[in-house]
Amino acid sequence: MRPEFTPDGIQVQTFDEIYQDLADGYRDIYGEDINLDPDSPDGQRVGIEAQARLDLQSFALTMYQQMDPNFAFGQSLNRIIKLAGLTRRPATRSQADVTITTDRALTLPADYAVEDDLGQSWTTLESVSLSSGTTTVTLFSEVFGAIEADAGTITQPATVVLGVTGVTNTSAAVVGIEEETDEELRVRRNQSLSTPQSSGVGRMMTALGNLANVTDLMVYENDTDSTDSDSIPSHSLWAIIEGGAVNDIAEVMAKNKTSGTGLKGTVSGEYSEQIIRPDGSTYTLVYTMVFDRPTYVDLQVRLDADRKDSEVAVDTELIAEKIADRSFTIGENLATNDLYEDVFKAGSSFVPKNLEVSSDGGGTWVEGFVESEIEEKFRIDADDVTVTDTGL
Repeated sequence: MRPEFTPDGIQVQTFDEIYQDLADGYRDIYGEDINLDPDSPDGQRVGIEAQARLDLQSFALTMYQQMDPNFAFGQSLNRIIKLAGLTRRPATRSQADVTITTDRALTLPADYAVEDDLGQSWTTLESVSLSSGTTTVTLFSEVFGAIEADAGTITQPATVVLGVTGVTNTSAAVVGIEEETDEELRVRRNQSLSTPQSSGVGRMMTALGNLANVTDLMVYENDTDSTDSDSIPSHSLWAIIEGGAVNDIAEVMAKNKTSGTGLKGTVSGEYSEQIIRPDGSTYTLVYTMVFDRPTYVDLQVRLDADRKDSEVAVDTELIAEKIADRSFTIGENLATNDLYEDVFKAGSSFVPKNLEVSSDGGGTWVEGFVESEIEEKFRIDADDVTVTDTGL
């Protein structure tokens, strides 16, 4: 077999095939009695040349694969996904939706800062116009990465703006993320292929998912004439969105929501659209969009680990870390037995058993199925995993 392009792609040789072609060629030149044993000079030369050809063919194969976004990686993937209108998500700042109370209409400047109880600074990235009363504004951590802030801790304005009478965050901050990996980027690229012609919900999910800093979302629809079992009003949408600036989300929802469709949610954002009248004057339409952030449910996990060798202790901390590495999506349920897959990533010197999960702070433990509400998102912290080394 020779390297060639086929209907199935590029086909390259194996090392053994290359070596055999070279060996046959040398025998044609020097005769059948040439010594090509691996420890002979000519045999080693053929091996070196075969490896060099294999490296070149492998390089060509890799270059060919870089034209497919499902196989490309690194900078090649960065270039090819531009054809889908996407770019790799960089490391992000943590963000928190804060309620700002004002006694007058005012504009918060870019870099308006509020500190939390730990002295960490949270700022606006651009100026924000506020009307009198309470308004939800998204603040971002000054430092990129996993900066945390509990609910009710971002309360100390570091920038003085006349008219601001109170600031607080009613929910915990959404923790920042690291730069998007190749695998995550491929998944997002495939999701982005949902076209506007597919469905209204699909169109909105695609547009929201492409917003900066949006890390997870679900959009639920009730197309019936009455409120459904999830308390979604008739002919309405309920968007649950993790990450993303409120104003950006409001704009996308306003542009993708069909007229007359209701919305459910407690987080409110506005989008203003300038309409040009026939006489050239303008009119501003203000859309108020509502949605919700996910409700996080901290799972607790406990299990026993029997040693296979009484002299080899079980690394309980590593097991806890591997379980905590499991990520969930909004509304995803958990079959507790699936966690055994994560447990075995910590090694094979033990036998895990009696794995149970609690979703109510340890009040109730189950071995089977943990069901999530559609607005909830499970998460597991290593400190909430208890592994008992039971010995033999």
